[in-house]
Amino acid sequence: MTTAIVRPARKSDLDRLEGMIARVDPGMLTMPASREAMAARIERSLDAFARGSLAPQNECYFLVMEEDGELLGTASIFTNLGVERPFYSYRISRDAKVSPELNVKVELDLLFLVNDYHGDSELGTLFIERKARGGGRGRLLSFARLMLIAADPIRFGPKAMAEIRGFTDGEGRSPFWDAVGAKFFRMEYRLADSLSARDHRFIADLMPRYPIYTSLLPDEARRVIARPHPDAEPAYAMLMAQGFRYNDVVDIFDAGPTVEAFIDHIDTVRETVRMPATEFLTGPRPSAGLAANPDLARFAVTQFVAADDPAAILARIGVDAGAEVAVYRLKASRP
Repeated sequence: MTTAIVRPARKSDLDRLEGMIARVDPGMLTMPASREAMAARIERSLDAFARGSLAPQNECYFLVMEEDGELLGTASIFTNLGVERPFYSYRISRDAKVSPELNVKVELDLLFLVNDYHGDSELGTLFIERKARGGGRGRLLSFARLMLIAADPIRFGPKAMAEIRGFTDGEGRSPFWDAVGAKFFRMEYRLADSLSARDHRFIADLMPRYPIYTSLLPDEARRVIARPHPDAEPAYAMLMAQGFRYNDVVDIFDAGPTVEAFIDHIDTVRETVRMPATEFLTGPRPSAGLAANPDLARFAVTQFVAADDPAAILARIGVDAGAEVAVYRLKASRP
């Protein structure tokens, strides 16, 4: 099992993070796309970690995964979604129509443009270098965000959500965009998606104000509504196993599923326990789990198995002998 750790990004990471930008899929719009934007993201994250244990005010917590001195991935949490600017989605609603005289019943799905996520936290910027995939690194990187929430839930509001990347073909074409968004935006899918990361005003200006009947869309577009991109299926499955649920909300550009969960319903948040470091060193431990330094000034997460040296585990995440460690038992190791 990997000895990687996930920790807050630092200013000294900037050069390596800049080199990572070119390898990020262009569809990941929450990843900064320039050195200047990356530097600003790091500063914003440092400010977020430095603030006290307070209710969210539109912060970004930016994490990196490091192993043997090499950065292998990133992940983020964005708080207070939809407060400073709208966060648009399509909500799917079913309309039933009946004609008793003709003995005909029709059920039709409609897409409503909504701004329902207000004050929630978004999980985003999950990226892992292709060479680093495997060894539990993807799970570590994804769940590190949940361990951060478990360390201080008040910072993140009552609910968390994540937009799962929707289906696109081998050429990056989105059938849903071609059938819907392209008709109103008059621009390429990637350009519209990129613009939305900076300004949501144009969405309200250009998107249709009336519901859209999905039965009027081409079959190819209907089939991809709420369908994750193949590369996003593992992340989708991990979040669903953690207690996130798809509640008929999809992305307005590619129709990827949006999942959500109340913070206290997320398995990692519910089941993480704190214990003195001495207890972790001497007492029984899970056969496999995650261990975190819950002090946000020194926050770090790693994974372990029963055969690992407990002192080495604590050393990796900077937990001193007199401090606490937060431990989450991975489901595979539960009786």
